Amino acid sequence: MKKMLFMAAFIAGIALQAQVSTTRINDIKLGMKLTELEKLTGQKFKIKLNEYGYPDGDVTIVSKGITYKIGLTTNGEEGAGSSTLTVYTIKSSDSSLKTLSGIKVGSTLDELLSKYKNLNISIYDGYDDKTDKRTKAFRYFNIEDQDTGSTLQFYLVNDKVTSFDVMYNEGC
Repeated sequence: MKKMLFMAAFIAGIALQAQVSTTRINDIKLGMKLTELEKLTGQKFKIKLNEYGYPDGDVTIVSKGITYKIGLTTNGEEGAGSSTLTVYTIKSSDSSLKTLSGIKVGSTLDELLSKYKNLNISIYDGYDDKTDKRTKAFRYFNIEDQDTGSTLQFYLVNDKVTSFDVMYNEGC
């Protein structure tokens, strides 16, 4: 009985650490309010707003030893300031992160295709500003979650995952 309990706790522990999905990376979730993010991390973030009341750039944070770049947006309330800011994008290239399917930094394009071939995926070649052409040297592999209106994007260099980006899908 002790062995079974230990195994269940071990598996649950693995499942709960360093996870990436279409709506979150670990405890940081799309739509999370800035105040919730500050409470989660124990940090107070100074957000500079542009002339239109939107955050000016991403916020770099460290939570539980993992570095994230967080994109924030407002919920549309005029004059509400930073109290209405919510998480719009979450990015990280930390090597401890992995998806629920086991994809992590260093996984290959072939592994992504094998794991996610039955989902709504798209692959885009990067655009090289120097040559003014598309390139396969870096690519974007996207999984679109239509139920949540979000996308999990893998950034690949030479067909290997180098980072994760979870964002709302703006559509066309």
